[in-house]
Amino acid sequence: LTPRIEPLPNHLDTDFAALVRHQVQAEPYWFQRLEVIPGLFSPGWSDPAKDKLPYYGLPDDLTGMRVLDIGCAEGFFSFEAERRGAREVIGIDSFPDSIRRFNIVKAARQSNANAFLMNVYDLEPKRLGTFDLVLFYGVFYHLKHPQLALERIRSVCTGNLLFQTHMYEEPSVKGTPWARYFPHGMMSGANKELFDPTVFWLFNSACCLAMLDHVGFGDLKVLATDPNPFVVSASCPEHSAGEPPDQSQSPWC
Repeated sequence: LTPRIEPLPNHLDTDFAALVRHQVQAEPYWFQRLEVIPGLFSPGWSDPAKDKLPYYGLPDDLTGMRVLDIGCAEGFFSFEAERRGAREVIGIDSFPDSIRRFNIVKAARQSNANAFLMNVYDLEPKRLGTFDLVLFYGVFYHLKHPQLALERIRSVCTGNLLFQTHMYEEPSVKGTPWARYFPHGMMSGANKELFDPTVFWLFNSACCLAMLDHVGFGDLKVLATDPNPFVVSASCPEHSAGEPPDQSQSPWC
């Protein structure tokens, strides 16, 4: 969880870019490839700028919005939302390593986005408030309790949701809500070379839409599908502005 990073000799006399490069290179693993500082990219095997951003429906203008990035990893979409004008961006991830790497990029970019070590099941308005836009990319199939997760997301979303997941379309049940369960995980990675024990459910498109409808999301639109990533936009029936929590009433008080 906390790999040892050898001190950089004469770090007080070293320029900022060299310090950032040292931190990036010292990390044993990166998931996302993203530009940490101009010209310096993390060595992630997933390239969201090329493989995800064109399909995931992120609006060009997020001016004034509170944005929640669930499963933020190293923060590509968090920092992109901030770049597009979001007034506040909060990322959550259940892996401590992801939060550590997020903070490397945050410091290097002098970003105001924040990431917290938190599980999606812990979401509730009194903890993080409510959000104009929730990004729920690449997490759904990792969850043991996906319906509960959608209920918790609905509780903090007062605007729009962008939802992406891997799918499993079984031709014999096309149009019928259906899912396949993987009790011991599955192969993952860019070339299916990595075993991922955290993949539990793969749903078909009809099931994803039915589950979103069940928890109260409306205006469901499929933005992309096979062979591109499966992406759905949804909205709350009654929109209201995202608001931070009342800290005098929050659980930590």
